[in-house]
Amino acid sequence: FQPIVRLSDRSVFAYEALTRFHDGQAPDKHFETAQSVGLGRELEEAAVRLALASCDDLPADLPITVNFSPDVLAEIAGSDLLQHPPRPITIEVTEHSRIEDYRKLLDALARAPHLQLSVDDAGAGFASLRHILELQPEFVKLDIGLVRDVHLDPARAALVAGMCHFARTTGKVLIAEGVECLEEADALRDLGVELAQGYYFAMPAPAETFRGV
Repeated sequence: FQPIVRLSDRSVFAYEALTRFHDGQAPDKHFETAQSVGLGRELEEAAVRLALASCDDLPADLPITVNFSPDVLAEIAGSDLLQHPPRPITIEVTEHSRIEDYRKLLDALARAPHLQLSVDDAGAGFASLRHILELQPEFVKLDIGLVRDVHLDPARAALVAGMCHFARTTGKVLIAEGVECLEEADALRDLGVELAQGYYFAMPAPAETFRGV
């Protein structure tokens, strides 16, 4: 798990559940392999079940964010796994596959109105921007390419400021990912970004590491 913090006071807002494998291989590779042999849904569900079963040591009042590909989310949004979670959860829509049918996904999410959505990699390409417009998520995650050295680069800062204007206008909350130093955190706060995560705040770690935090 990795905390998502409020930039205003560094308090923890939520935790993102991140999958790691014992062989040390990048998680994306395992999920790609599972998808290629027809087991993508099974592996994604297993990862989320494990995350929900492993979060007892986290503060009970804080939500967690879990990751699903669009196709799998459309299939299981109404399932028991997501209908009765042990705590509030936000679904982060991953970029591993294209969304072929937004209506299908939106209809599936209508069966689980308690779920909140987050779209990843805003600013990294057209796909993520279309996801934001079509899915109307509660949270939008700024791509690390915009966050890195934002305190040194006026062009990056201007793009982040534009995203902050968009978020305020549409009622969304921005999360900056990949924050690695105080200067980035302060610059993002001053630009109007509300939430952030990254190595500067905490490395991903087992839930017990954050007991009571």
